[in-house]
Amino acid sequence: MVLFSASQVTADPGQPDPAVTMAAPIDGPSVAVVEVGWADIVRLVDRHPQLAAGEYQVDAARGGVDAAGAVPNPTLEGTVGRARPRDGDAGIEWGLALSLPLDWIAQRGSMIDAAEAEVDVAMAENEALRRDVLLQLRVLFWSLAYEQASVASLEALEAHTSALVRTVQRRVEKGEARPVEVTRVEIELEKVASELETARISLSARQAELALWLGVPPGKPLVAVADLDALPAVADRETALAKARATHPALATARARTRSLEAEVDIEHRARVPSFSLTGFAELELDQRAYGVGLAVDLPVWNWSSGSIARAEASLAAGRKQAEAAALDLEATVIQAQAACHASVATATRFRNNVVPRSESAASMMEKTYQLGEVSLFEVIDARRTLLDAHRFYLSALAQAQIDCSRLSALVGEEPK
Repeated sequence: MVLFSASQVTADPGQPDPAVTMAAPIDGPSVAVVEVGWADIVRLVDRHPQLAAGEYQVDAARGGVDAAGAVPNPTLEGTVGRARPRDGDAGIEWGLALSLPLDWIAQRGSMIDAAEAEVDVAMAENEALRRDVLLQLRVLFWSLAYEQASVASLEALEAHTSALVRTVQRRVEKGEARPVEVTRVEIELEKVASELETARISLSARQAELALWLGVPPGKPLVAVADLDALPAVADRETALAKARATHPALATARARTRSLEAEVDIEHRARVPSFSLTGFAELELDQRAYGVGLAVDLPVWNWSSGSIARAEASLAAGRKQAEAAALDLEATVIQAQAACHASVATATRFRNNVVPRSESAASMMEKTYQLGEVSLFEVIDARRTLLDAHRFYLSALAQAQIDCSRLSALVGEEPK
């Protein structure tokens, strides 16, 4: 057995975070093992490019608030020309006009409200994205833990089957069993070895997936530090629904979008207010100088924004219905996730308490009675196959319980520890 001592790794771009432990072997081959727990992944999650993109979207929405509240720039218009009067010499004429629009004043408040609602939308969507990323990594983390446990279980089974092969060989040498039994048990050993090889390949792929995200250098084995047997607690349905209603970002997104649509309706209503612009001018002509101010009014004679108002109000009604649909969809999803979590935990508990111990007891008893010559090798092999299936189903149920309950935690806003 190879023993490992833990040491910290210094942070470096593209390298593991200091929280990820590097375990160096004390004896045996000089291959470092990177141990990673779920807390390490949570500390690294903000490096994910999708979350970084979400933060930029929030910044862009905040910039939209500044843009909505900005005062428009005045317009400066200048003219210059050469003129010749009928009874005099030619000269230069010029004119300047400064126009200041005032129509933005009526709509400014509603435009800021709409932009602020878009900030809330971006923040809620970023929170939803963070939950999705954490869930994806959680599934990958528990999948790696499952593959590790599966390999360990098959390695133990291979060792036990090898011992059974030696037992059968001794019985054949003593004339207590037929030589064909050696072939049968060796075939069984090959089957276990084949499953073990497949499990190791799957484990290597899971390690590579997680190592890619963590920035672990290629060639370093990655070990998930997790207690697969520790089944999570299952929240009851009403508690899960209440937490989801209070915290899920999908509902926050729907509410923020509704506020944005309400502001759009107000903007269209305020568009009916006549728009004003104030102009100041100065002109120099050959025979006079002129200064003054002017006021321009955009009269809503032909267009009273009726179509735009109707469109905005219809969009608002649709948004409210979509918010209702989002709430119903969320509740249905929470009910399904809570049921899946409850069922998978119950299945894993039943296998742990009833199926696996009985299968182990039966396999052990069959081997002992075979050594005494009281049962056939076929019965021993059948008991060991039953034990293998029980272990396989038990590990699968454990991993499924962790994943199903992680989905429920993501829906109700509880980060798994």
